[in-house]
Amino acid sequence: MPVALENDTLRLIVDPAAGASILALHVRHGQSWLPLMPDSRDPACDLVTACFIMAPYSNRIRDGAFPFQGHTLQLERSDAHAIHGDVRTRCWNVIERTDVMVRCQLDTTIQDQVNWPWPFILDAVYSLDGDTLIARLELTNTAAEPAPAGFGWHPYFRRWLTRPGEPVMLRFGVERAFPDACGTRLPSGPAAVLPPDQDFRCVRELKPEHFLDTCFTGYDGNGGVDWPESGIGLRWSCSASCTHLVVYNPAGKPYFAFEPVTNANNGMNLYAAGDPDSGVRVLDPGESMDARFATQVRTET
Repeated sequence: MPVALENDTLRLIVDPAAGASILALHVRHGQSWLPLMPDSRDPACDLVTACFIMAPYSNRIRDGAFPFQGHTLQLERSDAHAIHGDVRTRCWNVIERTDVMVRCQLDTTIQDQVNWPWPFILDAVYSLDGDTLIARLELTNTAAEPAPAGFGWHPYFRRWLTRPGEPVMLRFGVERAFPDACGTRLPSGPAAVLPPDQDFRCVRELKPEHFLDTCFTGYDGNGGVDWPESGIGLRWSCSASCTHLVVYNPAGKPYFAFEPVTNANNGMNLYAAGDPDSGVRVLDPGESMDARFATQVRTET
């Protein structure tokens, strides 16, 4: 059953049975609640969830295969590539809950047919602190050998809040972008200088027709989006471990995605090739990695 967290400013719906995903995020707007993320419970919404967790890697692994320590690993894949890890559709356990916090846990040793060679435990915490939603992840390698790892969040946000067509302004700090010459969402070369159409280091409008599905590196952990007409803005801050960012702006959709992650698209193969921008961590037995992603909501009164 979904879990509802609420304070005077925010309302969050999390579903432990669906990957500990967020189903909806609302902000108090006058006397009502205004959705900031698409409400995936709405029959008109074409998303399964408003935000899901990607682990033990984020984004794609080319052909679902990668070498590690002298062995080539082959994962199952739902399309041409393995994508977004193997936790977002699984049923998690609720470990702790209050009115403004929930902690969920996934132990892959008690899950069936996990599409990853190494067992791990993943903890996800969501909490509301005034006007801020704080998400935390901690992944622990429970294998008896070293294992590669990465993770991240995939939140969608509404393109329009109070009227269709209102402008949305975006800013985020990154250094370089991975080229995608083949249109596969996989790096076709090393990270390079930002093309002008992908440079949002200064605030600029994110137009609906401006298609983006880009993996950036050198992410400074910050960013923001504003809906000036609605008088609402978000400010993001992430742990230093979130060295990468994926921004997805699909044409013709009423939403976009801002995804702080720890590894690059196809990071496992980039790591094997010695790319310093892979972002992949190798965890020793019992070792953990963690990250924090905070979303502060600002409203004009």
